[in-house]
Amino acid sequence: MRKKYENMEKVRKKDGKQRLHHKRKRQEYITLAVFLIIPLLFLLYFSVYPVFSMFYYSFTDWRGTVGSQQFVGWKNYINVFTNENYRNVFKTAGYYLAAGILQQVVSLALAVMLSKPVKGSGIFKGIIFFPFIMNGVAVALTYRIFYQPDGAFDALLKALGASQMIKIWLSNPTTVNWALGYVFLWKNVGYSFLIYLGTMQSISKDYYDAAAIDGAGTWHQFTAITFPNMKMIVGLMATFSIVNSIAVFDIPYILTSGKNGTNTFSTTMLETAFTYNKFGEACAMAIVMLLIAGIVMVLRNLVFREEKDV
Repeated sequence: MRKKYENMEKVRKKDGKQRLHHKRKRQEYITLAVFLIIPLLFLLYFSVYPVFSMFYYSFTDWRGTVGSQQFVGWKNYINVFTNENYRNVFKTAGYYLAAGILQQVVSLALAVMLSKPVKGSGIFKGIIFFPFIMNGVAVALTYRIFYQPDGAFDALLKALGASQMIKIWLSNPTTVNWALGYVFLWKNVGYSFLIYLGTMQSISKDYYDAAAIDGAGTWHQFTAITFPNMKMIVGLMATFSIVNSIAVFDIPYILTSGKNGTNTFSTTMLETAFTYNKFGEACAMAIVMLLIAGIVMVLRNLVFREEKDV
């Protein structure tokens, strides 16, 4: 009887521990749910719901008022690709894309040079990165003064004896987008430079020491060691450049108000929605821009595949 009683006590204690364990687990799950439910609701309401709403409105002629939309099918999307004003944004994006590609080349070259021990490299790094941390509006206003007639840029050209090259930079259709593209490059080159520099400094120096012993020069070390180890980062930064070239807003909006052939996706969406009250077409443009970004990401994953160790 005593042994039986002891066995019953052990079973009761074991059941009690299991119940306590389950109770604690349940409390942990409840606590986790309570702390996650509010952020998830915010995420769904402010991120997911607007995308689905935008997708719905892109198939309507919604003009920004409640209950005024009618279903128009693919009409808005057809207008995006056939209307001359909308198609111009793709041409404009080409200038920013060219500036973005040049930005990657310049920032990669600067990162290679400053990844080596160089006297005063900290100062150069700060100068290169400083434009990126500046407010975009402040940068655009500064360059509006820089490009104005008889402004700083014209004075620089006169000092260099190139007065014949002076133009009205922000009004001439042949120069305005190149001028804005340069501002885009100058503003963002510091970010790419910082990412590339950090990636290079994370590569083990043993690789370079071994390559130097084998007689490899700087170029061979870059092509055989540096670039292969940062190929994924290069692909990521190229993706950012392509997406940003489509979505750029502050530079053309402040410098030219999107006029004179400088309208981008963002400035045209703003004008279409709030000037002409064509919110449905503006939503269609936003969806197209989102799809382009998605396609670019897919292509990036296909081209810059991560090599897995076997």
